[in-house]
Amino acid sequence: MTFSAKQAFGAALIASIAFTGPTGLTGTAQAGELPSGAHRIGVLSGGKLLLKEGDLHESWVEQVGGGVQKFEIAGDRIGVLTGDGKLFVKEGHLREGWNEQAHGVRDFRLAGDRVGVLRGDTTVAVKDGDLNATWIEQTSGVRDLELTPDRVGVVLDDGRATVKEGGLHEGWVDQAGGVADLELSADRIGVLRTDGTVAVKESNLRSSWTEQIDDVRELELSGSTIGVVTGGGLATIKEGDLHAAWVEQTSGATDLQIAGDRIGVVLTDGTLTVKDRGFHGSWVNQHGGVQQFRLAAATSARDGQHVSLADVVSIYGAAYGTDAVAAGLPSLNAEMQAAGITSPTRKAAFLATLKHESGFRFHAGEAGDDGTHRGRGSVQLTGDVNHRAAGNSLGHDFPNRPEGAESLARSARTAHWYWTVARNVNAAADAYDVGGAGRATGYSHAPDPAESLNRCTDYKKALAHFNGGGLPVPEATITCAR
Repeated sequence: MTFSAKQAFGAALIASIAFTGPTGLTGTAQAGELPSGAHRIGVLSGGKLLLKEGDLHESWVEQVGGGVQKFEIAGDRIGVLTGDGKLFVKEGHLREGWNEQAHGVRDFRLAGDRVGVLRGDTTVAVKDGDLNATWIEQTSGVRDLELTPDRVGVVLDDGRATVKEGGLHEGWVDQAGGVADLELSADRIGVLRTDGTVAVKESNLRSSWTEQIDDVRELELSGSTIGVVTGGGLATIKEGDLHAAWVEQTSGATDLQIAGDRIGVVLTDGTLTVKDRGFHGSWVNQHGGVQQFRLAAATSARDGQHVSLADVVSIYGAAYGTDAVAAGLPSLNAEMQAAGITSPTRKAAFLATLKHESGFRFHAGEAGDDGTHRGRGSVQLTGDVNHRAAGNSLGHDFPNRPEGAESLARSARTAHWYWTVARNVNAAADAYDVGGAGRATGYSHAPDPAESLNRCTDYKKALAHFNGGGLPVPEATITCAR
C-alpha cells in the first residue's frame, strides 16, 4: 500500500479531492497551537462534520459537508476518514484547508504531532512531526490502534494488547490478553476485556494492573480520570488514585468522552450533552442526531516560576496540560517559593504527590465521598482534625466552610501548610526518601501495594527533569518503600 502526503495546493488536486472524498475539502494547512481556552467539540451528524471552539454556547462551524465515515480531533489537528478509505488532516484554525495523508485506511488516530493509520490489510503505520513526515511501519495483524505523543498501542487479531514507548522504532511490550479495547493516556494504560471487565495500570509498561469495574461496554482515559459506560448505559467516572470511588454522571448513555475538564456523553436519543469543570459542572445540550463526537482540550501557555505547565506536560504528558492545571500554577508557584519547595528533589516530591492526590487540579474533590470533610484541593485536605488545624493556621473556617480548600484562593495555601506546617515533607525530599514523603502525606497504602512504587517512579521522572535530564544521585539511594 502506498501513501500520499500531498498538500492540496493546485486546482486539479482540489477538484480530485472534491470528487473522490468528502465535499468541501480545499486549501492548504498551516500549523499552530490551540490557544488557551479554545477547547474544541466536534460532532458527526448525517455524514457532516461540525466543530465549535471555546465556550459551550459557541456556534458550530461546518468542516465537511458530507461523506465522512469518522473523524478525530487532537490539539489543533482535525482528521477525517472518508467512506472510500482516504484520510485527510488539517491543522491550525477551523477554516484552514485539508492535507491528504493516506488511502486504504480502515481507522486512524491523532495524538500530539503523531498520525497513525490502521489499513484495511491490518497493517499499522505512524508518522511523527509535520504532516509531510515519513510513515514508519509498525506491525500487522491489528484490529485496534491507540496513540499518545509518547506511546503506540495496538490490539492484535488474537486479542493481545501490546504497547511501545518512546521512538517509533522501539520494541513492543505485551500488556494483556483477551482485550476488546485498549486506551492510552499520559502514563496510564487501560484495557476493556472481552468479558466486560476493566483494568488500568499507571507509570511504566511493566506495572501491575488494578482491577476497576465490570459490565462495561466503553472505556475512556484522560490524565488522572477514568470513565466508563456500563452495559446498562450508566456513565460513571473516577478521578485521582486508581482506587478512588466512582461518581455516577448520567444514565441512558451510549458514548463517553473526557478531555481536560470536560465530560461529554451521547444519550440514547442521539443528543450530545457536555459539562465543564468535571464533576462540578452542569450539563449543556450541544447537538442532536449525533453519530460520533470528540472533545479536545486546549493546552494553556501560562507558565509559573518554579513549575510551568510545560514542565508538567514534559514530565507527565499532555493530558495534564489543561486550563484548570494552568490556572492553579501561579498561586502554586508562589506557595512553593514561600515553602522552600525550590530544589529539584523538593519540587519532584511535591509534583509526584499532587499528581496522585489531585491530578494537579486546584479544585479537585474526593470522588464518591459526600462527607463534609472529604478530601479537597491540590493536596486533598481530609478529615475533621486537618480541617480544624488548617483553619487555625490559615485563618479560614475550614470546618464549616470546607469548600475553601478547593478554591483558587486557598488550595495552594493549604498544600503549603500541609507540606511544611502539618508535616515536614521537605526533610524527606532532601533525603531522597519518597517513602517518607508518602508516610507524611498519609495516603492509604493497604489497597494498592504498587502505589508507593508508582509515586516513586513519578518522583524520579520529575527529579531527572528538574536536574537537567539525569538523576543527581545513584538510583539505588532513592527510598521508594513506605
